[in-house]
Amino acid sequence: MATLADIAREVGVSNKTVSLTLRGKRCSSEETAKRIYEVAERTGYLEKYTTRTNNLEQFSFIGFIADNVATSPYSVELLRGAQAEALSHGRILLVGSLESEMQNLAGICRMFRTYKAAGFIYASQHRQYVNHADCFGDESVVYMNCTPVNSNGKIILPDDETGGYLQASHLLELGHRNIAIISLPHEDPATSLRLKGISKAMAKQGLSLNSDMCHLGVSGYFDVGETYIAYEKAREVLAAPNRPSAIICGNDRIALMVMNAAGDLGIKVPSELSVMGFDDFKTISEHVRPQLTTVSLPYFEMGQRAVSEIVKGSEHSNFVNLISCELIERQSCAPI
Repeated sequence: MATLADIAREVGVSNKTVSLTLRGKRCSSEETAKRIYEVAERTGYLEKYTTRTNNLEQFSFIGFIADNVATSPYSVELLRGAQAEALSHGRILLVGSLESEMQNLAGICRMFRTYKAAGFIYASQHRQYVNHADCFGDESVVYMNCTPVNSNGKIILPDDETGGYLQASHLLELGHRNIAIISLPHEDPATSLRLKGISKAMAKQGLSLNSDMCHLGVSGYFDVGETYIAYEKAREVLAAPNRPSAIICGNDRIALMVMNAAGDLGIKVPSELSVMGFDDFKTISEHVRPQLTTVSLPYFEMGQRAVSEIVKGSEHSNFVNLISCELIERQSCAPI
């Protein structure tokens, strides 16, 4: 029976490179990694390795592919929810972190297969379209906070449209009618959905959403040079003759910048300006003063639902499951 050293010698790499590659770590080129797996499989070493490492019963593992999720404070709740649900079913969550190095994906999938993972969860830091179907075989795959480009698959998303509706409805109930919006980039799929929800809430009050109300708080979009310009945009909006009584923000970071701009202009929140966030990123929402009224993204619940779908083995190969957002009332919004 071949040993790890035999594999390394035949491929022409170190023992460490073979070991790390078989564990899904990227320490060599994709071509070298493929060669390592080919030799390991041909010599029978891969089967021995899988048997040795998989001491628990087959299908006790679930693979979690973290696309900038594991190290992001904004979306780590996706991972925490999945971990909690996996433990409740006696499962172990295997986590492979991409951190924007998409060439790692094939290696991560191979590592999950050596542990006979019952299924894969692909989780994205922000709502986006992904195109990685070639890396997945017959495994059950759940896409979380993202959508395959062909729109086919098991998809779990936050209900952004209802989230936007909750933002606007709360301010309208407080009597606000002159409302500005400082949003995320238009390229973000969540933006159009939230604006649709805001428009529906306004229509119920006989109002309409027009382009003059909407402003971008971010220039660029994630991988192409994202820059927050919300502070400057807020100063511009608040200095206008017809100053809004409330501002709906694309996320809590934008809301923080709006509150800073208001403070620098001598405008008091919430007595002179109500500010509404989105995300409920508690590092901001619970520690800014006044505390931020916002809409929470249901990331923890989404993580739970994704694992649940893998465990129960849904009969449906294609579905979109929208998880409800929740209004979190604090002190940054007041009646007009």
